[in-house]
This record gives sequence, structure tokens and C-alpha cells, in this order.
Amino acid sequence: MHIISAVIAISSIVGSPLIMSGVRTAEQAKFGLAMQNKLAILPKIGGSLLLLSGLALGLMNTSLFRELWYVASIAIFFLILIILAVFLPAGIKHQLALLQQQTYGDALPDSYRQSRKRSARLEGIANFAVFLSLILMVFKPF
Repeated sequence: MHIISAVIAISSIVGSPLIMSGVRTAEQAKFGLAMQNKLAILPKIGGSLLLLSGLALGLMNTSLFRELWYVASIAIFFLILIILAVFLPAGIKHQLALLQQQTYGDALPDSYRQSRKRSARLEGIANFAVFLSLILMVFKPF
């Protein structure tokens, strides 16, 4: 269960920025954001199950709670869930609203580009945190 949850959560976290990387027009952005909105359930469910199964593994072997790599991995993944469940959905809604206000042409408005840059930064932080969490869980450095 833990590994399946990890595959679901991590693949959707890493894949999310790829959806928006090729967006060049307002219509493409609307489609990409709608797709991201629909796929947002995967990291929420997979990430929640991953966090819960990780904590369950810790409850089965309570010595893990004294391991720094374990505690750091749980804290990092909690941060990832907050980014994915709170900040990115709010950004998607804001970006869709900005695109709906646009009444002319198919060019991306500057306000959308700025909001997208913030979301891309958050996605980058989430991806780095996933990488860091994986390193901690695989190598258990401390």
C-alpha cells in the first residue's frame, strides 16, 4: 500500500508541471488548468495514503520516530501535501479566473503569467521536496 501510494502521489506531483510547460495560448492554458484541476485528486489521495501508511509503519515500529530521516521525511511530505492541497488549487482557480476575464485574443495576459510563475515556483519546491524525501527514505543518511 505504501509503495502504490508513493507511485500515485509522486508521479502526479512530478507530472503536473509538464502539463503546463507547453502552454502558449489562452485556450491551451484553460485546457491545461482544467486538466490539472481534474488530476489534483491524485496527489491528494495518494499523498494522504502515503502519509498515513508511513505513519502506520512508524506505529508498527516505534523506533522509527527516533530516526531523524523518518521524522524529516514525514515533515517534508506534510509540506508537500499543503502545497498540493491548498496553494496550487488556489492558484489554479485564480489563473482560470484571470483567463475568463480576458475578452480579446488568444494571448496570455501578463497577470496570468505572473500567477503562473508563482505556481511554477511552488511546483518546483514540491518537486525538490519529493526528491529530498525520496533520498531520505532510500538512503536513510541519519
